[in-house]
Amino acid sequence: MDILDDLKNRHGFEPGAGFVETALAGVRFFWSTEPVARAPLIYNAGLVLILQGNKIGYLGDNVFHYDPDHYLVLSVPLPFECETHATADEPMLGLFVDIARADLIEFLKLMKLEGPVSRTATSLGVTPATLHGEMRDAVHRVMRALCSDAASQALGVGILREILFHAIDGPHGPSLRALAQEGTHHGRVAQSIVTIRENYAAPLSVDAMARDAGMSVPVFHRAFKSVTGTSPLQYLKATRLARAKGFILSDGLPANEAARRVGYDNPSHFSREFKKHFGVSPKDARTGYIPIDI
Repeated sequence: MDILDDLKNRHGFEPGAGFVETALAGVRFFWSTEPVARAPLIYNAGLVLILQGNKIGYLGDNVFHYDPDHYLVLSVPLPFECETHATADEPMLGLFVDIARADLIEFLKLMKLEGPVSRTATSLGVTPATLHGEMRDAVHRVMRALCSDAASQALGVGILREILFHAIDGPHGPSLRALAQEGTHHGRVAQSIVTIRENYAAPLSVDAMARDAGMSVPVFHRAFKSVTGTSPLQYLKATRLARAKGFILSDGLPANEAARRVGYDNPSHFSREFKKHFGVSPKDARTGYIPIDI
């Protein structure tokens, strides 16, 4: 039996779209059995590996193609737009691997790559890279391991470290190194993103975030946009709307309550921004299709 059939039998991958956690912490499958038009979503920091099918991401003027031959590295959580190419006969199946800053710091020490990088260096927080032979082999082995709980626990962590090694050794390695170090602009922007994602319902201001990051407002704004492709306030709005989407679709909350929980005082204003962002009203979102955040 093909390895993809083994994974399907074990993890489900029902018709439609969704995601499922695996026996490895911080690793999950996501899938779609039908094409999905370009729509906004948020990816967490991590590696996006496409095992079958293909996706296209859009962030400003940047276009990212990722498929079985190309993966994405995200050094920070990013809101961008994505379209999925899939059919019932050829579903899209992907694997997402979280990257935690603490784990990255430890791993870079083992690799003896924790030396200083440029304090002011920044780069876009998402980069496509070619899945070369050694990394492709490691991805195949982790797929096989995920067919069994025993293999996942015995072999999975080691294989994931191998995959992370190849990602650090690839084109996005400098950003991952900058993320792991204190005092770099990339690392400070990453910390500001943590603040936004943990306090999205609060009345955050760019002045306060810049002050916490130890930068002037203009420098902070430039650094933030160079990493995320968007401004701090646009990032905050995307985060609030994504959280509201989760409250409405996953938790079944009424739109007014979802709006309140993410920091909107005016339900009408929330509904207008939700529809502008997702293309459907909060009410219609329950029956329409909005792609999942990963």
